[in-house]
Parts: sequence; C-alpha cells; structure tokens
Amino acid sequence: MIEAVRVLFVSPPDDEGVTTVLRERSGVTVETTASVEDIHEILEIADCVVCTTAIGGMGVVSFLRDVRQSHPSVRRFLFCDADDRAVENVLDDDLAEWIPAAGGGRALASRMNRTAKRIHHDRRLSAVQDAQKRLIDAEEEDAIAETTANVAESELGYSSAIVARYDSEEGALRPVAWEGVSEPDDQLFDIDAGLGWKAFLEGETCSESRNDYGRRFALPLGKHGVLIVTEDSQNEYDESKSNLTEVLVSNAETALTRLDREWELSTQEAALSDTEAILNCTQRRESVVRDVLTTLIDMDTRSGIEHAVCKRLTNADPYRFAWIGEYDSTTDKLSARTWVGNEQEFLDELSEAGAETAQTTAWTAAREREPAIDDDLLGDPPYETWRQEALKREYRAAISVPLVYGGSIYGVLTVYAGGPDMFDSEEKALLEDIGKTIAYAINAVESKKALVSDSAVELEFRVCDPQFTLIKFIQMADCRFEFESVIHETDDTLRLFFTTEGAMPESVVSFSDQSLIVNEIRHVSGDDKKDLFECTVTGTNVISLLLDHGAIPKSATAEGREARLTVELPQTADVRLFVETFQNRYSDTELIARRKRDRPVQTEQDFRAQLRQRLTDRQSEALETAYWSGFFEWPRESTGQEIAESLGVSQPTFNRHLRASERNLLTILFEDE
Repeated sequence: MIEAVRVLFVSPPDDEGVTTVLRERSGVTVETTASVEDIHEILEIADCVVCTTAIGGMGVVSFLRDVRQSHPSVRRFLFCDADDRAVENVLDDDLAEWIPAAGGGRALASRMNRTAKRIHHDRRLSAVQDAQKRLIDAEEEDAIAETTANVAESELGYSSAIVARYDSEEGALRPVAWEGVSEPDDQLFDIDAGLGWKAFLEGETCSESRNDYGRRFALPLGKHGVLIVTEDSQNEYDESKSNLTEVLVSNAETALTRLDREWELSTQEAALSDTEAILNCTQRRESVVRDVLTTLIDMDTRSGIEHAVCKRLTNADPYRFAWIGEYDSTTDKLSARTWVGNEQEFLDELSEAGAETAQTTAWTAAREREPAIDDDLLGDPPYETWRQEALKREYRAAISVPLVYGGSIYGVLTVYAGGPDMFDSEEKALLEDIGKTIAYAINAVESKKALVSDSAVELEFRVCDPQFTLIKFIQMADCRFEFESVIHETDDTLRLFFTTEGAMPESVVSFSDQSLIVNEIRHVSGDDKKDLFECTVTGTNVISLLLDHGAIPKSATAEGREARLTVELPQTADVRLFVETFQNRYSDTELIARRKRDRPVQTEQDFRAQLRQRLTDRQSEALETAYWSGFFEWPRESTGQEIAESLGVSQPTFNRHLRASERNLLTILFEDE
C-alpha cells in the first residue's frame, strides 16, 4: 500500500488543540519538535514541514531558508497570524506557503489534506512513469503483467490487483500475475457472468460493489486481457488515482502490443530467412540437376556418363565426394567402378565385404535396392577402418542410391557431405531423381549399342512361370502362339502382331477382357491353319522389358505350359545383368542357349541389288514410272489412269504391278531374310 504523508510540525503552538485537530482531521502522520536542533534526520523522511514564528535558536526566515537549501523537495508552510512581521519576509523570499493561524487546527488540517493528496498524486505519477520505463524494456508478457499488478497494488493504493491474459487457443481469460490475494477468484473470468470477461468483451471499464463495502474495477487491456483492481472501502471518488490507473493500463496495453508486433516481426523475419534458405537450396539443387542433365546429354558411353556425374557431384556443395560402385548379387560383391580423385585406398576399404562394411550405405542400397542414409558418420567409437578413413577426409554424412531402371540395377551412387544431417527428404529426393536419370541414360546408351552393333549375343530362354502373360493366354485359348512383330507407338504402348494355331478367333479376342496389359485384340486374317492378330500392349510386360534393356525380340513361341523367347543383345551389353533381371522378373525361367551372332552391314548398293532381285521388270517399271510421274505426291501430279495409258496397260494391271512392287519393298525393310 502507498505510504502516508509525513508532516513535521516545528515549534507548534502551546495550545495542543491545534496539533490534536491536525492529527484527527487529516490523513497524515504528524511529528512535532520544539527545537530546530538535530531535525535533519527527521527531515530525511518528512514530506512537508510546518513551523511557527516561535522557533527557538534561530529566526523563522533563516530556518526556512536552511530547509529549502538542504531539502528542496520538502514542502514548507508557515503557520502564524497575519500581523506577524515574518509573514511578509517569508512570502517575499518564496520560502514557504502561509497558513493563517486564525483558522486554527481545522484550517491547518484542511491544508495538509490537500497537500497530502497532491503528494500522493506525485508519488503515483512517478511510480507510473517509472513503470512505463520497465514496461518499455520488458521482453516477456509475464514481466509486463507482473509490473502492472505490482504498481497497481503497491503504488496506486489498491488492496489487490490481478492481470489476466486472453488465451486464444482456449477462448478464455487466464490470470498470469496478481498482488494482494493468495489466489485469483475464477468467477471474475467466467464467460457468462464474470466482471473481467464482460470488460474484455465490451472494451470498457466495468465495476461492481463488494459485500464488504469495497468496490472492484475491471479495465480492459485491449485484445490482450484485463486488469482487475479492488478498493477496500467506498471512499470518495479519486479522479487523480483513476486517471493514473488508466495511464498504467494504456502503457501495459502498448507494451503487450509491442511484444506482439516484435514477435510477428521476428516470425516474419524467421520465415523470410527460412524462405531465403529454401530458395537458395532450391536454386542449388536445380543447378545440380541442370548440370547433371547437361552432362548426360553430351555423353554417349557408360563410362563417360558415370565419370561426368561423379565429377559434377564431387564439385557441388555441400557434397565432398561421389563414386559409383558395381554390385554382383551372385557373388555378393561390391566394387568401385567410377570416381574422381585419389580415393582408391578409401574405396578399397568400403568394397571389402565383411562385418565392418555390412551396414554401410553402399552395401545396404545395393542389397535392398533402396536409398540408404547415414546422417552422422562420427557415431560412437570404436570406429571401423572405413569410418576412420571417412573421418580423416572430413566426410560426416553419406547417402547411397541404387541406379535402377526397368528392374535392372546398373550400380550404386554414393555421395558424402561435409556435415551431419545434410541429407533431408528433399536432398534424398534430388539424389534419387539423379540416380534414376543416370540409370535411364546408361540404359539408353546400351540400347543404342544394340541397334548399331555389328555383332550380337543371342539368348534363348524357357519360361514356365504360370503368371507369365503368354502362358496365361495359351492356357485360356488352348492354342499355339507365335510372335510376328512389334511396333513402338508411344512411351507405354506397343502394337503387337502374332499368330495362333488351333483356336477359334473369338476365344483369342476375348482374352483382352481378362488381361490388364493386353487390349483391343483384332483378328486381321486367317485360314484353316493359322490366324493373324494385332493388339495393343500397355504397362509392364515382357516386350517392354526387352526393349528397355536394349534387347531385340527375335522370336517367341508358347504352347502347353511353356514359352520360349529368343532375344539379341549387343556384344558390349552386360549379359549377366540382363539374365539376372529377366530371371528375377519371371520365376521358373531358364537360359537354355547363348550364341554369338554377326550382323551383316548392308550398304546402299546391297539394298538396291536386293530390291532389283525381288522386282520383276513390269513391277520395277510401274514403281519407277509412278515415282517420277508424281503419283506419290500430295496432291497427285498424275493419276493411275494417266500412268497406265503411258505404259500401254490397263489401270487394273498397273495397280496390280504397283501393289506387288510396294509389297516387295516393304518386305525388305521390315522382315528378316
């Protein structure tokens, strides 16, 4: 509570009635002394001094002048009659305020009460101003609440003070600081009838009387909460105290708003910083992908692809080193195939199979065909030899990604970073995409070799897997199947031509209703022995598997419970890898033959000679005349009738020769000899 005003009455009148009235009718603490000697200690704690002209030891003017000099903050009053000669001197020198003695003790008490109010106001104003400084410097909401409650109770003179904050998650007011009570009354914050809740919602000060004749006030702190203060008695309304309370509340609200804004600003700055970091990281990742893709476009060999990728990744922050290993599942052997720099010793340690290396990311990714990450190579000692070598090179994290395309694993890409926890989900996704791109590029290079190679490896498989589509087909249709040709229409659609023996066309066509990959079977032609069909094939199937690996299907037959496939691979292809992939895809599959084949290179002259051998003179004449007469242009420059007349034959005869020549030409292009 705020301290009472202390009044020092020096040399009071001999009539003790004045002093008695002063004590009884004023709210001040009165101390009296008859002498001016040794009063400086009392002046240290006094708020004002009242003296008469009957001061002993020194004149009243000298006394008041001495007090003004030694204690300038102490208010000074002269209590004497109007005809006293000292009044004029005191007033002329502005040494004190004059209180006529004619008014007696009541006049003196009245003046002291007014003075006490003023002193109380000044004290409260000073306390509120000091509190404002603390509120401005406060860095936490609790500190603001505690300062507000403390000043309201101890400095503004309320018997209790409670600060409640609005909890937006619970939609309620929660007390956070209080003075003058052991525990806040929860009913004050009840959402139905609580005084605090009402003031918070209405945004205006609300009050209520207490049963003990006191009064309680709730002052809103804007959107932040409320301050609830209590007066112990029904005293006269104190406008000064009320105004200062509103100033305190306003300062508290401003401080809370400032904290909110600072928090929002810090949140925005953090978000901006995170956004900038994400943007920088995204730009870095895009740069890595762009560099890798650019590199792959220019490479036409597998070794070139792998070396270029390892070089790009090794030189890209935050990576330190990248290498590609080759894994043989048959022998369970992992060997380093491509890298950049002098890291042979380190890679030899990693390639050594054993208990120490079994849990490395490279071995895990190779065996499980899934990305593997070690977020911190430091781990806990003792360290394996390979880990010691990694730490010497300041490698702290690792990720390994299998290079898989079309079911085949072309190796394992391993990348090391210089700090722990570098391979988050986004980084993992980036390197997974790079791994898929590498595998696709290697597959494309191998497939290209298959098309241009002068020699090939011919492989013959026997498949007895009951889930194999061909076996399902022949068992359903009860026929013999033979592959004729395939056309690659789109990325995931193939058009297949095949013949069957021993089945009705309707039963063959109906198979498309039961298959997820075979669609739109159409009966093209047929006789008593054999029927020709075409269909579209989508999704993952044996033909797409062969083409994805650069293999060329040469023949395929199926009868009973067995299918046989013959395919060609380029001489440089990884035959072991292809066979392993094929056998992993289809169970109960056996490689029954492997043969080396030479592919004759046909020159333009060879092609022309072969065509001349196939065409009769009439066919050759009809084809050449039609070509040079513009028959194949659009729109046609010559009609069939005009060309037939120039050749001296009927139009049906010309059409028959032309169709036969076209058939022979296309046979050379599309059928094997």
